[in-house]
Amino acid sequence: MKTWFERGEDIHLNVAKLIGQTVEKHGIILPKGLWRRKPWQELDASDPLDHDNERDLAKRTVHANTNGQGPIQFGIITGLPVKYATIVQDVYHTLFPEIRGNYHRWIREQLQTTRTLTNPLGWKRTFYDIYGPALEREAYAWYPQSTIGLLTVRTWRHCCEAFRYNIQTPKIWTPAAIRGQGYDLQLQVHDSIGVCLDNNPRVIREAARTIKKIAEYPMIIKGETLVVPMDFKVGPSWGQLKEYHVD
Repeated sequence: MKTWFERGEDIHLNVAKLIGQTVEKHGIILPKGLWRRKPWQELDASDPLDHDNERDLAKRTVHANTNGQGPIQFGIITGLPVKYATIVQDVYHTLFPEIRGNYHRWIREQLQTTRTLTNPLGWKRTFYDIYGPALEREAYAWYPQSTIGLLTVRTWRHCCEAFRYNIQTPKIWTPAAIRGQGYDLQLQVHDSIGVCLDNNPRVIREAARTIKKIAEYPMIIKGETLVVPMDFKVGPSWGQLKEYHVD
């Protein structure tokens, strides 16, 4: 999974293919026709059916099981009966045993010794609730979610000040002057930002290049460097966005 991430591959599509391979190998029958419409090797994120079925389930599986969800909650999120939710969870943890054996174990060790976690950007949180499975699940989720959330806030702040260092003349820092130091940011949703720009290909290209440089901030996680890639979509409104590739 780390290799896929470093290569910029679609992690959720690849997980969907691995689950499909296991399902086919062991003759597992899942509801809703999952992994029966086509061979697992032919799954394609550009196919709306693949994207909204197998890939979407794989995405929910990655996040839910990183966060340590049980089969009942996982079934509610995915719409699968508990019997089948358990099967999908077992397949996933068989494919990626390090989630429980490494990540979850490491989080529990931190909780049991200091009750405090520190994410890669230096944000600390101490967990004061009664120790138990619910607290562990909260900690499993907090580490990645707080990292991405804080990384997005960092990106937001730097995008708001993208041109500040080019201004030489002192000025009064009114709200309007502050807004003029960077891009017109309209929205922030945990792991994404929305920026208003003129509908000019050159302006869009240069903005995307600048935002990509700001957003892809190297973090050190347990001694290894990780850069979370920034994807882009462009369109006239929030509901009319299309993929945009930065050259």
